[in-house]
Amino acid sequence: MEQIIDTPIEGLKIKLGKVVPDERGFLAELSPTGIQHTFFSAGIKNIYISTSTGKHIHRAEHIHKRNTENFYTISGTALWVFVDFRKDSPTFNKVYSVVLGSNVPQFNTNDDVYTIDKGKMAQLLVPKGVFHIYWQLTDDAVRVLALASEPYDKDDYERIDFKTIPEIVKKLNEYGIMV
Repeated sequence: MEQIIDTPIEGLKIKLGKVVPDERGFLAELSPTGIQHTFFSAGIKNIYISTSTGKHIHRAEHIHKRNTENFYTISGTALWVFVDFRKDSPTFNKVYSVVLGSNVPQFNTNDDVYTIDKGKMAQLLVPKGVFHIYWQLTDDAVRVLALASEPYDKDDYERIDFKTIPEIVKKLNEYGIMV
């Protein structure tokens, strides 16, 4: 049975799906209802994988003008941070962070943690206009499966240096990530 979690950012949602583990690994249901699920209401026109190259390396660091994305952290463990840059949103400038991945981190965190080893596969629904970035927290490589509502278009990306967002720098300091 899936569970949908609202975050402090309007439209940014987490869906926890079923995971069936055994001694060989795990089977995770990413979308038992297929693309009819409301998380895919914007459509799917691109499917890709993003990987990190080492502990404390970040990926993403952008917002989209048109693209809505769904992310699954399928291996490794990552700190994800989001900022609502939609000027017409009631949660404009709100920051939210969450830890997602394979295993619960071996250190304390004040953030929400959703990991496969606890029997739930987290799916992030990230609406257009919400800045997103993630950092690999452990030695295990982070692999993220992404389903995007739009084909790749370099003009859809707005890159923002995360170091210009004080809340993100503070959050990284909590995790011992040097900027």
